[in-house]
Amino acid sequence: MGARGAGVTWSPSVLAAALAAICLAIVANAFNDYDDRDIDALIHPTRPLPSGAITTAVALRTVAIAAIGGVAFSALARPILAVVSIGVIVVMLAYSQIKSRWGVLGNATVAVLGSMPFLYGAWAAGKPEAGVILLGIAAPMHFAREIAKDIDDIDGDRGRRRTLPIVGGIQLARVVEIVLTCVFLGAWIAFMGVRWFAWPAVVLAIAAAYWGMPTIYKAAMAVAMLTYYVSRP
Repeated sequence: MGARGAGVTWSPSVLAAALAAICLAIVANAFNDYDDRDIDALIHPTRPLPSGAITTAVALRTVAIAAIGGVAFSALARPILAVVSIGVIVVMLAYSQIKSRWGVLGNATVAVLGSMPFLYGAWAAGKPEAGVILLGIAAPMHFAREIAKDIDDIDGDRGRRRTLPIVGGIQLARVVEIVLTCVFLGAWIAFMGVRWFAWPAVVLAIAAAYWGMPTIYKAAMAVAMLTYYVSRP
């Protein structure tokens, strides 16, 4: 049995899927911070690892504990999700190598992985097809944000990674970022319609693309998720 609210069925499996997604996000962020510690020492010296606030051993323990939690909670939600989570973790750990060699493929990988919580939740609720639709809407904006981050990080990445701004130039990267944002906007409006509550996410996404600011992309993502949640019958 599950409680319903705003079109969402809350059940132990949905809660487990949410916890799995949180754990996997911790894996991604902790390992990325560990892997990028030398780059961050140049361009983000106040972050926890380059500043010495935490040690590399703590970061790696966090990755291990969160990975175990992610797989365990996934298994509680749906056994098949445990298998998916193992694959997700493997890709996360290989992300740096992917980005170092193929650049944009790394951005696409993060965009898909970052959008997968929708798939987890929908799968746990027994409606995986709904998650695929939401993943398809969210991934382009995640992709755009990754390109914007690469533009910001160009000095630290130079000589270490083959990112789009380095290989193709900042102008090309900005064009790709804007195109991806437009893809998101088209998908979002097609999905939500032109009702007034769909527009705050649109405005934020346009602002993010205009200024090329990853933080505004994050705000647009949060607003879009909140809008979707409260608008469901």
